[in-house]
Amino acid sequence: MEFFEHLKSYLSEEEIILLKESLEQPSKHALLLNTEKMEEDTLLNIYPLLKKHPLVKNGYLYDKNVYDLGRSIYHELGCFYLQEPSAMVVAYLLNPEENDTVLDLCAAPGGKTIQASLLMNNKGVIVANDISKNRALAILENAERMGRGNLVITNNDFSLISDNYHTYFDKIIVDAPCSGSGMFRKNNLMEKDWSYQKVLKYREIQKSLILMAYHLLKVGGTMVYSTCSFSFEENEEVISYLLDNSDAEILPLNHPLFYVNKKCPYGVHLLPCIFPGEGHYLCLIKKKGVTKNQNRLLNKSKLSFNIVDNGYSFFTQYGPYLYLQDKALNLKPLNIIRNGVKVGKIDKNEIRYDYHYARFVKDFPNKLAISEEQLRRYYLGESLDINFPKGYVLLTYQNLHVDIAKSDGRTIKNRLPKGLRKKFY
Repeated sequence: MEFFEHLKSYLSEEEIILLKESLEQPSKHALLLNTEKMEEDTLLNIYPLLKKHPLVKNGYLYDKNVYDLGRSIYHELGCFYLQEPSAMVVAYLLNPEENDTVLDLCAAPGGKTIQASLLMNNKGVIVANDISKNRALAILENAERMGRGNLVITNNDFSLISDNYHTYFDKIIVDAPCSGSGMFRKNNLMEKDWSYQKVLKYREIQKSLILMAYHLLKVGGTMVYSTCSFSFEENEEVISYLLDNSDAEILPLNHPLFYVNKKCPYGVHLLPCIFPGEGHYLCLIKKKGVTKNQNRLLNKSKLSFNIVDNGYSFFTQYGPYLYLQDKALNLKPLNIIRNGVKVGKIDKNEIRYDYHYARFVKDFPNKLAISEEQLRRYYLGESLDINFPKGYVLLTYQNLHVDIAKSDGRTIKNRLPKGLRKKFY
């Protein structure tokens, strides 16, 4: 079946023409500001041509021909995350809160996880899972750069462990694998690879994922189902399947930029002919009942090291490596890539601090401000000839945390992971 022909199940001829025309336009780009590291006024002073996202607080649209933000110093220092404008709406509407236990079931490369973490102010816990280990490692890279500590990054097939987490999560993100038609103008390979058979294949995967996720959701909890597909079969039809096989309720979503299928008004479409972003579908789902308030577990063990913990009360040690967490979690069935924030390696009576901890921590006993020229040299892997007292030192640039290096009194030794060394503008 031809692509536009199959959209006639819910779009009129006029709407299909408008969609066709929009797909011939350039794709849209946006950033999500990390207000823990940079204020809005500062961002707009540096990049005055940014435009506010129509829905998402701290979201901004930008022209990639004007700003190459992926190569910016401020991107490297975790001040913002580059995310497609429509994709930003998913976590924003779910609106996770500080004490929540959240699951992002298909999380890689981590945009929705990062946004949820920012909304939660780095509190509570998010299980950021992907069935592909290589893809899950991309979540780790973004978590470290952005200084996120409330994540447990995992590589699991949750269908094999779902009984361990029955009615466990307050909020769940199901950004389901799909045929990808919403990304046609962003990646023309998606268009060449599209087929109706692919839509039907993913529909069956999506049906199993949404039922499993609902099984994991607490009574009274909320989850969001999303795809980057225009297809009715992968969107409203999947929601209909959930409604036929559970007690789920659909939460209403209203905005002038949302498109609602009049024949089957479950969820909303973000169509590029209406919304300034790529094609997306999302639906907010609630499990009937009232969530029972649970008392937070408190950690009665004391850490033998005096470190800045940002208010986190739990710690875990894997071999010589120390990690901090804000909220306890049932970890037994999980294949863990990162549990909280990696503080560093315990070596006799000291901790060799990790890059992740440098980006996470709000303060540090010894700090040293460096210039832009010194920052560029440090990112190229060079040590810095600076007289400074011996020991570990947090390097900062414009009050932004760079890394925790080590001084021998005359030289600041470079400890930046080799994979992060690069040039930027």
